[in-house]
Amino acid sequence: MKCFNWKVIAVLAAIGIGLYALAPGTAAAAVPLLVLAACPLSMLLMMRAMSSMGSCKTKDDPEANPDEVASLRAEVAALRAERQSRSEAR
Repeated sequence: MKCFNWKVIAVLAAIGIGLYALAPGTAAAAVPLLVLAACPLSMLLMMRAMSSMGSCKTKDDPEANPDEVASLRAEVAALRAERQSRSEAR
């Protein structure tokens, strides 16, 4: 039951109930299709959610903390200057 997303199940259940209320004869034919559609639709929804998680900025993301980025850039510049002065002294 891990491949099913509860949102997809809820929507498919609502569609099934709506079909049964509006056209009871077609609901019996549509239920097997709704059951078959549950897993692929859940997978698509989860893949979309996972891909959007990668684009979120977290506290570990350097771009999320501009002060840390500026500090690291200053440190890199200082190290480059030190390396250049050492190579000139040789």
